[in-house]
Amino acid sequence: MSNKELIDISALEITASAVPERVFEFIKTVKNPYCFRVKATPVKVVFSDKADAPAIENLLVNIAIRRFN
Repeated sequence: MSNKELIDISALEITASAVPERVFEFIKTVKNPYCFRVKATPVKVVFSDKADAPAIENLLVNIAIRRFN
């Protein structure tokens, strides 16, 4: 997927008020929550095999909270 095809979340507006609905709206809009961009910077979410690594669900919720609060 090219950078132009990635959804730019810096321009994304989430209207839901509850966190689960905001996360759902984010995923629905971005299509692939593992690959998106912030302005011109592509972002690819990767997993760690370390036991103490945070869960992807927690990271995505944190992104949604910080970006759309």
